[in-house]
Amino acid sequence: MDQLTLVKLINNAALLLSLSLFNHLGHLMFEKRGRFADIVDGLLIGMICIAVMSVPMTFASGLVFDTRSILLSLSALVFGAIPTILAAIMAIAFRLSMGGVGALPGILVILSVTIFGLFWRRYIFPKTQKHKVIYLYLFGVTTHIIMLSCMLALPKELAWFTIKSLSFEIMTIYPIATLMLGLLLLSQNERQEMQIRVQEADLQYRNLFENNHAVMLILDPKSGIIVDANPAAEQFYGWSREQLTKMNINQINTLSLDEIRTEMEKSVTFKRNHFEFRHRKADGSISDVEVYSGPIHKSGNRLLYSIIHDISVRMTAQRELEGSEKRFRTLLDNAPYAIFIQTEGKFAYLNRTACRLFDIESQSRLIGSRVLDRIHPDYHQKVLERIQALNEKTEIVPPVDEVFLDVNGNAVDVNVLAVPFEYEGRHGALVFALDISKIKAFDRMKHEIEIQMRQQQKLEAIGTLAGGVAHEINNPLNGIMNYAQLIYDQIQRHSDASGYAKEIIHETERISEIVKNLLQFSRMEKQSHSYASMYDVVARTTSLIRTIIKNDNIDLDIRLDDGLPDFKCRSQQIQQVLMNLLTNARDALNERYPEMDPMKRIEVRCSLETIDQRRWLLLSVKDYGCGIPSHNLNRIYEPFYSTKPKEKGTGLGLSISYGIVKDHHGEIYVDSKDGETCFSVKLPVDNGWEHPGEVA
Repeated sequence: MDQLTLVKLINNAALLLSLSLFNHLGHLMFEKRGRFADIVDGLLIGMICIAVMSVPMTFASGLVFDTRSILLSLSALVFGAIPTILAAIMAIAFRLSMGGVGALPGILVILSVTIFGLFWRRYIFPKTQKHKVIYLYLFGVTTHIIMLSCMLALPKELAWFTIKSLSFEIMTIYPIATLMLGLLLLSQNERQEMQIRVQEADLQYRNLFENNHAVMLILDPKSGIIVDANPAAEQFYGWSREQLTKMNINQINTLSLDEIRTEMEKSVTFKRNHFEFRHRKADGSISDVEVYSGPIHKSGNRLLYSIIHDISVRMTAQRELEGSEKRFRTLLDNAPYAIFIQTEGKFAYLNRTACRLFDIESQSRLIGSRVLDRIHPDYHQKVLERIQALNEKTEIVPPVDEVFLDVNGNAVDVNVLAVPFEYEGRHGALVFALDISKIKAFDRMKHEIEIQMRQQQKLEAIGTLAGGVAHEINNPLNGIMNYAQLIYDQIQRHSDASGYAKEIIHETERISEIVKNLLQFSRMEKQSHSYASMYDVVARTTSLIRTIIKNDNIDLDIRLDDGLPDFKCRSQQIQQVLMNLLTNARDALNERYPEMDPMKRIEVRCSLETIDQRRWLLLSVKDYGCGIPSHNLNRIYEPFYSTKPKEKGTGLGLSISYGIVKDHHGEIYVDSKDGETCFSVKLPVDNGWEHPGEVA
């Protein structure tokens, strides 16, 4: 390399370095990149490229070399498509004006390194940040391999001579120059981007701090001095920013300086970031505040930011609530009723009276335990439904009688009222329970006495009626039957009179059977039991009421399953139950359908069921009358309770029926809705009674 070539190479290097200067000036002129900035960059790069091409290293006549490959490839990598393409166009135009044998290779070099640089920027460069130096050197090597390949556009001999003569210098110096200049340009861009990010972050911080409606302070955690305050702090405290920044936090916080430093240390070390303090204002008033605090670095210093919310109203309300809760607890603890709170089906609170009811010394004995464990098993299902209504549907549960169990398992009759109640953030119920054990015992005694008195009165009345029926109906009836038999015996067998006489005999026999059933049904003395047929029970009962039902235009539909076994019972009592259910069904149908109607129908069904290896007879009476209102269903078995007028019912029918069924170890239950009622009587085939020798 001669002295002139070295000088030109140095000039080229100086021109390449000017690209770094223009890049820096571009960052100063254009804080934000845009189309105009790209065009200006492209013109500047194009001018530098023309300057580089103006001081070439001449290899042969019309064949020159310079550093445009470095310039354009790095321009594509650093500045992007628009500046590089614009610079490439200017370089191509200038190279055409120079002419010579190297014009075509020179243009190919400009185009190829530009395209390669854009390709590397788009697909390779984003993946090379970890090993930037290595990839940038490889970029320089590849670029100048492409540049030497463009020399093949020369005549063959000149091409190989040129490549052979220049390949060493180009492949050793040019990649290194590309690496050095590339690192310089990229570091400039990274530094500029970092400065922009810092400026944007500072601007965002100032906007967030200055324009935030929340009160914000910046503190020095070592001294407690207020470093900065936003306008919201000025408005809240009543001091100006100048005054606040001359104050110490202990002039605002009511805690002592040592306590404040302890709390700030917790915030600096991330042990705690939420506090509740009382702060002074310029007018001397004290406000409850909620503070969210944490460390922040600013200008190399470690400071403490505090976001402050006024919670005076909330704290006042909280103190009032605490006072209200205290008064509420005092009222509950001294109430004469047993009161407890359940949440999620568990005891959450019990007053003193409730503790006495459950026979415990302290409420802690039951807190957290299931309410259901203190309810008699017969009421579990209903209580679960009420708990669901209270906890999920928040529906008020009307007063109802239940049986509680104390911790020793003793039953306690109570009247319970429950209302939805939220306790400690959980949905539940406030339950009032009144001990009615003595009232229940008295009612049961009264009920038994009333049943005995009415039964005795009924026995006396029916005894009188039975005697009258025997003398007033049976004797004339026997006479009619005998006279009809005499007529039948004395006339011709196939005459009309013979048929009439036979019908008279048939009807009188039927009347005699009805009278017999009536007498048997009305006999209420203590009846013995035996095995009886359900077919006979239904037939005897319906024979008494069939005519009345028919006169009311009611269809009596009786369907008994085949093969029903005999069952142990007092048959007259079971007839009484069935008679009561049929009478109630008849009254309901007459109330809804005064005249004839297709739905005016009573359905009597009986089937055999086996439950837990025990046989049961299921007798049901269904009507399509007016139905029983849901609010009356819990009272239908109460003595003297009736929805019928006084002249139509005494309210004893269902209660007596209930007692009879229970006495037979059976069950009676009802399913009623608007326009349909079905009473079901479930009787065991063998109820366990053992009285050999007695007959029903």
